[in-house]
Parts: sequence; C-alpha cells; structure tokens
Amino acid sequence: MLKAQAVADLALMLTQVTSPDRAQDAIRRAMRSSGLTNATRISDGDMQELLTALAAEGGPIQDLAVQIAIYGVEESGGIDFSSDRPSGKNAA
Repeated sequence: MLKAQAVADLALMLTQVTSPDRAQDAIRRAMRSSGLTNATRISDGDMQELLTALAAEGGPIQDLAVQIAIYGVEESGGIDFSSDRPSGKNAA
C-alpha cells in the first residue's frame, strides 16, 4: 500500500485515543525507528514493524497498535474501520 495512505489511516485511527498532533508525532517516531521514513510503499511486513514501533509508545496508543496488528490490514490496502471488531480493554 502507499505509505501516505497507511499514515493517513493510522493517524485517523489513533485520533480515537489521542490528539491529532500526538498521533502524527507517534507515527513519525515509529516511521524513523522502523526505517520507513523514505519509503513510498509499505508492505504487510513493514506495517507490522510500524505497528510494533507504535506499540512502544505505551498506553492507549500501544493498545490500539496491538489491536490493529492482531486483526491485520485489509487486503484492499487499508486499515479495517468496521465497527464489528472489539475495541478497548474488555475486548476478547
């Protein structure tokens, strides 16, 4: 998938648990630590590395990054925003 789309999708999801500015900062740090700063495309493996780096942020960002990693990235190239997936601490 295109990096720009992946970053936009992640930023949108992260705003569920943090401010837009903090979401962008966390994504930038994760991109640097996973070596994806200059990438134009992100593979599924790259996305897993990015999510692992995001999880290092701790707190609600970590919880969301883990949830996304568990459920994966849709084959269509975007992150699944469907509401039928569990969320929060009470998710199974």
